[in-house]
Amino acid sequence: MLSAFLEAAKSRIGAGRVAAGDAIGAEWTSATLPWTARPLAVLSPETADAVPALLALAASHGVAVHPVSRGRSWGLGSRLPPRDAAILDLSGLDRILDVDMARGTARIEPGVTFEALQARLKAEGLAFHLPSFGGPRDASVLANALERGEGAGPLGDRFASLWDLDVALATGERFRTGHARFAQEPLSARHARPAGPLVEGLFSQSGLGVVLSGRIALQPTLAHANMILADIGAKDGLDAALATLTRLIHAGLVAPHAAAIWNGAKRVSSLVGRHHGDAGALATKPDDWALSVVVTAAHPDLLQLSVRIVTSELAKVCRDIQVQSDRDADGRRLETPITGFSDGNNVMSAYWGKADRPEVPGNPDLDGCGFLWVCPALPLEGQAVRALADLLETVAAGTPLYPALGLQAVTARALHGYVSLAWDRATPGADAAAMTAHDALIRGCHALGFAPYRLGLADADALDEIATAADDWPAVLTRLRAALDPSGTLSPGRLRGLRRD
Repeated sequence: MLSAFLEAAKSRIGAGRVAAGDAIGAEWTSATLPWTARPLAVLSPETADAVPALLALAASHGVAVHPVSRGRSWGLGSRLPPRDAAILDLSGLDRILDVDMARGTARIEPGVTFEALQARLKAEGLAFHLPSFGGPRDASVLANALERGEGAGPLGDRFASLWDLDVALATGERFRTGHARFAQEPLSARHARPAGPLVEGLFSQSGLGVVLSGRIALQPTLAHANMILADIGAKDGLDAALATLTRLIHAGLVAPHAAAIWNGAKRVSSLVGRHHGDAGALATKPDDWALSVVVTAAHPDLLQLSVRIVTSELAKVCRDIQVQSDRDADGRRLETPITGFSDGNNVMSAYWGKADRPEVPGNPDLDGCGFLWVCPALPLEGQAVRALADLLETVAAGTPLYPALGLQAVTARALHGYVSLAWDRATPGADAAAMTAHDALIRGCHALGFAPYRLGLADADALDEIATAADDWPAVLTRLRAALDPSGTLSPGRLRGLRRD
C-alpha cells in the first residue's frame, strides 16, 4: 500500500518531490534522542493546494502521515514521527501571504522562518516585530505558535496571537476557522473570533489536521527599550526575588513573557556562551540564579521612570543589577531580541554535553548532540522553582548529563519551565541514562503538581504510565479524532490518551 500511495503521490506533486528508501537523507532519520520510529518516505509539496488531496490519498491507502514544517524542534523530537509514517514536508510552503503594518498582523505559511518574517518586517519599517525566541532563526513561526512556543514580550504567547487558520483534514476537506469562512476576508484580518464555536485549539499540539496558513498578531515596536539583568544568587534568594517580580507584573511595570529566570548552568550554556568572559565562573556555579526583565516604552521619560522603579524594587532582593540599552554609542538601534531579532543562542544548549563544541551551533541532530527538553508549568513561587531545581539535580546526579533550568513568567501566577538535559550520544550508556533521567523528571514533576504545557516525543508515554484522566476526556478525544481523522492517518501515536490506539 505504501508503494501504491507513493506512485499516486508522484502523479500529484511530481516524482522529484517524493523520496523513499535510500533517497531519504540523514536529516530526516536523525534526532537528539534515541527513538525507534522512522520516516517511510518524505513528500514535499510545493503549494498548499496540493496538501488536501495528498492527505486523502494517504487515508485511502492506509498510510500514516506526519507533518513537519521546518524540522527544528530539537530536544522535542526533531523531524521524527511518533510512529513510522510518511513525512509531509511543509518547508516549501514558505510564502508570507500578506503583512499589514498599519494594524500589526501577518498571514504566513508553515515554511516561513523567524528570520524571513523578521527581515520582511524590517524592510517594512519595523513598526511591528515578531516576539523573539532563543531557538534557531530558521525555525517555522507557524509551527512554533501551534506547538505553543513562546516569545519575549506582551505578545509572547504566540498561540494566543494566532487565528484564522487554513486547515486540511485527512478526509481531504479544507476550511478556514475565522471570519473568512463567511466570505468576510477584510474583517478576518482584523478580528480573530467569529461567532460560534472556536476550533483553533483542536489543531494545536494535536495532529488532528494540517494547518496550511494562519494570521498572527505582531508586537508593536516601541521606540525605547532596556533589558535589566539582576543576580539573585543561591536558590534561597528565589522567594524574595519572585515575590517582587509578581508585584511588578501585577502593577503593569513588567509584561508577562518579558521576564525570565535562569540557573547558572542555563546562563552559561545558552545566554552568555562558552566564549563569554563570565562563562568559566558561571560554569562552576550551576545554582547561581539570575533574573532578566525587558522594559519598553513609547517615550524616553516613561522608559527612564519605569526602569528606575523596576531596578529599585529588584535592588531590594537582588545584587549586581545591570541595565542594557538596545542602542549603540551613536544612538542607533541595534538588532537585538528586544526588537524581535532572534539570535539562536539557545541552540548552543544542545552542545553542552559534548567535550568539543563549535564556535557557532549547527544542526544538533547531525552533530551527535544528545538533547531533551521537559516543559512543566508551575507556580510563580520560589518554593516551586527550588523544588524543580532539586529534582533536576537529583535525577542528573552521577550521570554524564549536563542539566540546565530556565523559566519564563507567563502570568503573575505561573511560570513555564525549560528543563534541559544535554549529553554526547557517542558516549556509551549516555542515551540510556538520559532517557532514565527524562522519565524520572516526568514522574517527579507530576508528584510535585507540575504538569507539562508542551510535549516532546518521549513525554506522552511516560505520562500515560503515571497519570490517567479522572473524567471522560479520553473518550471525548477519541470521538473527536474519529470525526476529524476517521482513518487515523495523521501522526498516529501523538495524542496522549490515544498512544496505544
